[in-house]
Amino acid sequence: MSKFYLGLDCSSKGVHGSIINEKGELQEIFKWVSKLPDFDSRFLEFLPNFQAELGIIIERYIPLSIAIEAPIFIQNPKTTMQIASVVYSTKLICFLHGLDSMLVQNKVWKKYTIGKGNVSKSDILEYANIFWKCQFKEQDWADASCIALWCRFFNTGEEI
Repeated sequence: MSKFYLGLDCSSKGVHGSIINEKGELQEIFKWVSKLPDFDSRFLEFLPNFQAELGIIIERYIPLSIAIEAPIFIQNPKTTMQIASVVYSTKLICFLHGLDSMLVQNKVWKKYTIGKGNVSKSDILEYANIFWKCQFKEQDWADASCIALWCRFFNTGEEI
């Protein structure tokens, strides 16, 4: 039976997700975002969409392990709180669907995938485009894919 890994990258604007299989092959990418101007409105738009679509995803990808990038702390405290709200709401939605999820610090998944914990966004995008032989249209999808790859390693202990 195949095993699947979902990496989730959260921001104050939404959630990006990427699913890989046990071989590390990219299966599907997702995006739940809102373009509404204020966070409270965006939050109430994209999270119910994530909750509904996660139910569909878990029917297609069983069994599924999930890793979510842990909240990052940035200079703007308001944005830090918004990102943390999205991360923990995402974790709660996974739980309500009967799924365990784990948080991973960005330095941890970056060190595993790229080899250094403090790499630039362009380094991550370049790595992801080469590894998966595609051109990610958004940085957040590259991040989510790398998080999924780390999730696979964490669960199996096996390198690709």
